[in-house]
This record gives sequence, structure tokens and C-alpha cells, in this order.
Amino acid sequence: MATARRRVARRPASARLPRPERRAQLLRQAVAVFARRGLGEARHTEIARRAGVSAPTVFFYFKTREALVGAVLGEVERFLVEMAERIHAREEPALAVLRAHVHAFTDAVDTDPDHVRVFLDWSTAIRGRYWPRYIRMQERLVEVIARTLRRGQRDGSVSTRADAEDEARLLVSSAHMLAQMKFTGVEPAKLERFVNALLGAATGA
Repeated sequence: MATARRRVARRPASARLPRPERRAQLLRQAVAVFARRGLGEARHTEIARRAGVSAPTVFFYFKTREALVGAVLGEVERFLVEMAERIHAREEPALAVLRAHVHAFTDAVDTDPDHVRVFLDWSTAIRGRYWPRYIRMQERLVEVIARTLRRGQRDGSVSTRADAEDEARLLVSSAHMLAQMKFTGVEPAKLERFVNALLGAATGA
């Protein structure tokens, strides 16, 4: 009597990718996992399952949980800072640039929701070791926006009574409310009224 062979379930083989591409793929999956699980709960194994690779593969690129979290926060920081720098480099009136930045962020809730969710989670880690890095990122955003406000003061489109740095902080801090409104499905007209009020307060218009 022939002995039946046991079938062993195997993970489908993952396509072989160059290391930079594999790291980028794993980082995308890591951002998605962190968006769902939070900074304190996301693990290498879940990222491996989503990417269709083994857990040791994820550990090869992100050797510790600290390295993994650092890479995810670095990706979110890159996303937000590059957005700001790209938009504020435009040679357009200051108010138009500020509006474009606000709209780009609210659009990101639709196009890149995982980045925004990790950003919101990160902003609440006030007692954790990730807080100083969040503050540094926030200061970079404030600096970029304040430059545009100062340019607006020089060309007369922003009130000279305003303190550019204070108004930049107002705009940065409003990102949380903008994201909340988008995630909860606030109607576009109501969102735009809020944007108009926000920009009016920040520019003295």
C-alpha cells in the first residue's frame, strides 16, 4: 500500500526584485500596516504577509522594530515636507500658494490616506521617543509656510500686522481638523468655507 505524501502549503514565491525596489515595496506595505495598526502595534510579520515575502526578508531591510518605525516615519516626513517645498517654490501670489498647499493636503486624504493616518497617529505620540522627530518635522513645515507669508507681506497680499511664524503654526496645526473633516465625509462646500476662513485668519485678508 502506497504511503500518501503529505502536501505542504507553501507561500507563493515572490518575484525577485533589485534591493532598492524591494525596500521601496516593503516600505509601502509598512506604511499601510502602520496606518491600520498604529505606531505601537505594527510588526514585521504583518508587513511580510502583505508583501508576500518571508518575515526574515523584512528583517533584512529593517533589522529592528526601531529601524522599521524610523523608516515609516521618515517616509511620512518626506511625503509632507516634499509636498510643502514643491508647492511653496511656485512663483505665484502667496495666497494662491497657501491655498494650493491646503488643497494638496486635503486631496492626500483621498490619494494617500495611509500617509495621513500615520501622520495623525505620530502627532499624538507626545510621551514617546518619536515626539522630538515629529516636532522637528513640524518646524520644517512652519519654516516653509512662514517664508511664503513673509513674501505675501512684502507684496501686500498678507497683513503686515500678522506674525508670519505664528500664522504658519496656525496653518500647520489646522491639518488635523482638515484631515478629520475629509475622513468623516464633510461636504466639499463646508470644507471650502473652513479653508477660506482659515486662510483669511492666517493672512489677515
